[in-house]
Amino acid sequence: MRAVSRSRVILALLAVQTMFGTLPFFGQVAMRGTVGAPAAGAEGLPPLSVAALRALGAALILGLAAGRRLRAVPIRDLGWLALFALLGVIANQALFLEGLARTTQINAAVLITTIPVFTTAFALLLRRERASVPRLLGIAVGLAGALLLARLEQFDLSNRRIAGNLLVIANSASWSLHLVLARPVLQRIDPLVVLAWMFLLGALALVPAGAGPLFEAWPSIPAASWQAMVWIVAVPTALAYLLNIRALRDAESSQVAIFTYLQPLVAGVLAWAVAGERPTLRTLVSALLIFAGVALVQFGRPGDRGQSRR
Repeated sequence: MRAVSRSRVILALLAVQTMFGTLPFFGQVAMRGTVGAPAAGAEGLPPLSVAALRALGAALILGLAAGRRLRAVPIRDLGWLALFALLGVIANQALFLEGLARTTQINAAVLITTIPVFTTAFALLLRRERASVPRLLGIAVGLAGALLLARLEQFDLSNRRIAGNLLVIANSASWSLHLVLARPVLQRIDPLVVLAWMFLLGALALVPAGAGPLFEAWPSIPAASWQAMVWIVAVPTALAYLLNIRALRDAESSQVAIFTYLQPLVAGVLAWAVAGERPTLRTLVSALLIFAGVALVQFGRPGDRGQSRR
């Protein structure tokens, strides 16, 4: 990867994880209808409806952006695009939002850090990448920082949270497999076209599933839920997915995944900005570990010592 390309990829992935990091907060606002505890009688958007609206909104935005290029996809790749839609849109979004509705933001923040671990495991198992000591060490260091920041000791394993926790873990595995499988296809198809097809196919599955719960809850859905949905569709969906998939074309799957460790930092900033929580020494140490882990993975690629990639 050339120096200029490396810088662009890093900046893109920093932006992606900043945007993705806002999803737990805005997702719960959309589902609760308020920033805090839901008011008596108020009911936010059902999880499947949030997933459906997210997919439909992104499909419209990205489909319009891709335009006529949607027709240029080879028939042999349609099966791959359907699989990416299943892993990266349908399962990913439905599992995460259903899990988030059943567990806490702390639990979700802890469990989402399994994405780099799953991604590296899939990449090595499918022989898409080669292992190296710096990269494996980087994953471990970044994971330690993310878990420290997310306060692993507060992780809730009570029965009422187990289902939500398992759903978030399944979401992490689904997204990780998508990252590994999608990269070769992105070498020959425009990332915008791939993403537009993913959301178009994803919307076909999610909209029917989310329409019923949406109509049932419609009378009591507060304005805050709709406001949160606008942000969810535009920022941590359409824009974040587009930047992420473009970066995936130019970087290995494990490099893209390692930046997931930045999401707890974003959640911490939101907690500070919205709830007035002050950063602590724990925050500083966690941030240093996370950035150290990202650096180790980013620059510890086997066979890449300043070589350029075409």
